[in-house]
Amino acid sequence: MYYEVYVDVLFVKNLWMNAMLLLLTGWADQETIKWYKILAAAVTGSLGVCLLYLASPWLSGIHYVLGSMLLAAAMTGIAFSGRKHFFGRLGCLYLESFLLNGILNYLEQFHRLSGLWFAVFSSISAAVLMTAEYIWRNRRRERERTFSVVLHHGACRMQVEALYDTGNSLYDPISKKAVSILDGNVLEALLFGSGKESFPRLIPYDTIAEHGMLEAYVLDRMELSSGEMSCEVSLPMIARMPGQSRQYQLILHRDLLSS
Repeated sequence: MYYEVYVDVLFVKNLWMNAMLLLLTGWADQETIKWYKILAAAVTGSLGVCLLYLASPWLSGIHYVLGSMLLAAAMTGIAFSGRKHFFGRLGCLYLESFLLNGILNYLEQFHRLSGLWFAVFSSISAAVLMTAEYIWRNRRRERERTFSVVLHHGACRMQVEALYDTGNSLYDPISKKAVSILDGNVLEALLFGSGKESFPRLIPYDTIAEHGMLEAYVLDRMELSSGEMSCEVSLPMIARMPGQSRQYQLILHRDLLSS
C-alpha cells in the first residue's frame, strides 16, 4: 500500500498553513507584521518540508523531527526580527500549530478538507483563534486594570470594585485635582454614613454622548490594591456617576496612580 503525494500540492498547502501560523503568532505576540517577511518565512518553511519529504527515505525519525524543529526556528527568525523574544515566539508558533491543526482534525470528521475546502476551513479556524485570543487579551488587560478600593469618609468605610480607566481625564477646574467617578447609590450611602457635613462642588464634563455638570465631593482618603500593588490617596475627589451604574462602581482617573 502506498500514497501518491504531489510535491506542488504539498508546497502550496504548507505555504498556506505556514503563513497563517506566522500571522497568528504575530497577532498573539502583538508584533508588527511585515508581509514580505511573513511570505519569505512561509516559502522557506514550505520548501524545507518538501525537501524533508523527498529525503525521507534516507532520514530516520529523529532526523525528521530535528529538521522540522530547524525549519520552525528558521521561519520564526525570518518572520520576526530581534532575538529578545525568539524562544517565546517559537513556542507560540508551536502552540498555534497545535491549536489550528487540532481544529482542522476535528472538522475533518465531518468533511474531507482538500483543495478549496482546506483553504476555506483553515482560514475560518484561524479567524476563530484570532477572535478568541483578542477576547482573552482584552479580559486579561481589564483584570490588570481592576482594583479593590476602600473609601474612607468620616465614620464610614466602604469597599468597592474599581476600574483604572485611561479614558477618564476629568479634572476639577479650580483645584486641578483628578476626579474619579463613583456610583450614585454608593456615594449617597458613603456621605450619609460618614456623619460629616459635606459640601458638593460642580464639575463640568463633556463626552461624545452628553455633557453637563457632575456633583463632586472630597473624601478623607481611599486605599487601592491590585495583586501585590497597593497605595493610598489622601483627599481624593469623587464625582457622582451620571446615569445608571456600570459594571464597576468606581472609575479611577487615569493620572491618579502616577500622582
